[in-house]
Amino acid sequence: MESVHLASKKTRSSIDQVNSLLEGYAKRGVFRGFSRQPSRDGVLSFKVVWFYNRVFDLIVDTRKKTISIPVALPRLPDNIYADFKAFVHSHHNEDLPEHRRTEKAKARLRCANRRGNVSVGLTMRDGDYEYALQRLIHLVHETFVIFLSDGRYRDYVVEQLGANPEW
Repeated sequence: MESVHLASKKTRSSIDQVNSLLEGYAKRGVFRGFSRQPSRDGVLSFKVVWFYNRVFDLIVDTRKKTISIPVALPRLPDNIYADFKAFVHSHHNEDLPEHRRTEKAKARLRCANRRGNVSVGLTMRDGDYEYALQRLIHLVHETFVIFLSDGRYRDYVVEQLGANPEW
């Protein structure tokens, strides 16, 4: 009985930590909007208004130690997905500066393509939610300001994300 109580306290502590970290990002203006959805069984759900004023769902599962954005890139063509997958995996590369790299010993980045809707996420090796959230938020940030902004994917960004065609 006591171990169940301790697990419950640990889950509550993780939930409070995640909520506090995301509220901090929102207060600093990283997101244009932010709201916490009802949580259940250690799974937290947030809605953030971010790039191109799109609403992103951010899901934190404190029991599985995962953080994900189920639809980071909607309706992404297969040829761009192949490049994006390589981009995501490159964030484990030891040649990247430490502030851009995700250490495999701490977290594993992943992406998946479900009928053109691409998710991003990570699985933590430890309970360092601050590190994990920072790495995932930086990955999504770099997706929009580095990966998608170099001009090769201009049509996708304009047609699917609503970017100004004059960029």
